[in-house]
Formats: sequence, C-alpha cells, structure tokens
Amino acid sequence: MSRYLEEAAALLRKAAATNEEDNRNYPALLTEGRERIAKEFATLAAIDNGLLPADMLRDVLDAITSQDA
Repeated sequence: MSRYLEEAAALLRKAAATNEEDNRNYPALLTEGRERIAKEFATLAAIDNGLLPADMLRDVLDAITSQDA
C-alpha cells in the first residue's frame, strides 16, 4: 500500500473512532457513519488492488460520453 493510501486509511480509522465516540447514543447516526466509513475503506482497497472504484468509473464514463455529444 502506498504512503498516500496508508495515510488515508489512518485518517479513516480516526474518523471511525470519532464516529463511535460521538454517536454512541445515536444508533442511526452511528450506523450511518459506519456505513460511510466502510465504503471509503472499500474504495481504498479497490485502489490498492489496482481497480477503479465504481463511483470513479461512473465519473470517467460520464466524462467520456459527454465529450461525444
């Protein structure tokens, strides 16, 4: 994993800890934060494995198709 991905993962871990602390009494917010952070970890994992995450691929395809119009 590159230094940039490692730094991003470290920041996500801090965000996860803050989410757990700040939202422990608010189950809906806690779950929402966990899901958002899990999605970001999945994005980092995809990038680390040389894959283009779906949302980024969608942006690329939109950019390509808008140039054809």
